[in-house]
Amino acid sequence: MDDYDIAEHPDLRDPDWQRRAVKQARAGVRRQRRTGKRLAWTGVTLVVVAGAVFGLVQWGRSTSAHYDGSAPPPAEMRPTAPSVLPDIARVNLERPFDGTPAETWGESVDGLLAPPPGPVGGFSAAQVQTAVDQVKKVIHAARLDRRTIEGRDATAYVNLLAPSARADARAAIADHTSDSALTDVSFAAEGFKLLPANPRISGTITAAPGTNAGRIALHASFVVGYAFDPDGYTPIMSPSYIDVFMRHEVDFEMIVGSNYDKNDRGLWVTYSDYLVYSMACEPAKKGYLAPAYSELTTNGSPVADEAAIYDVTKPMPEVGDSCS
Repeated sequence: MDDYDIAEHPDLRDPDWQRRAVKQARAGVRRQRRTGKRLAWTGVTLVVVAGAVFGLVQWGRSTSAHYDGSAPPPAEMRPTAPSVLPDIARVNLERPFDGTPAETWGESVDGLLAPPPGPVGGFSAAQVQTAVDQVKKVIHAARLDRRTIEGRDATAYVNLLAPSARADARAAIADHTSDSALTDVSFAAEGFKLLPANPRISGTITAAPGTNAGRIALHASFVVGYAFDPDGYTPIMSPSYIDVFMRHEVDFEMIVGSNYDKNDRGLWVTYSDYLVYSMACEPAKKGYLAPAYSELTTNGSPVADEAAIYDVTKPMPEVGDSCS
């Protein structure tokens, strides 16, 4: 019997089929959650890469193949700051992350931990480093750049992706009938802006051989904190009133092989799972971030392990009841 490669099936290589698969994946896997005085929201999406079926195979796995939370965390990743947000605490608007898990996090993607540059599969150390650097640029543009967050302008992020990946990313970001935009970028809701303090970030990036020749697989586990300007709102009873947190598990593939179409070469986001915590719920449903003080609630169930939200050495935590 001849060997049969399902990746060569004409349906999987058809651009129209790929676009439909992306839309169905984005639309069919949203989950909304609510918890206590703080709100949490989780979502996940999968993107088909250049007709490959690897993403569809991976769909049944609950976590990334690059991370299972079983290995003991490196010393650099062991939390030294508070492990959870305080219920009641004094807030210094000039230092809005004091007393929170983010008080010791970095202000740029340079603080993300990555292994020392080295060859991976058939790729040189220089090629791997280039791929890691591109992932860092994408994370900065999507999650830390104020032009993206406050200006709600995703141009810098989209332009860092492979040309063939850009149209679907733009469509998802523009869809504010759901939380779709949050999968790709962090947009502040209309009428809300950040304090002068920069967002804080903590996490890791790893690299491995890709699904096929000419591909480097990368995984980023990271969490970002945003401090919103209360704009005169009082009293601010806790950092949780103004600090919003996003936990991310994201798979990328860098396509570099010369046997791929020119527009397919570059960085693709193949899987993205995220959780938003301590935020306003209604804006999140439309793909925007807003601080919890604008929508305080006392309903819902607690997060099973709040500390896991901020600690990327732990798997993504489950949260409480639906945010409806």
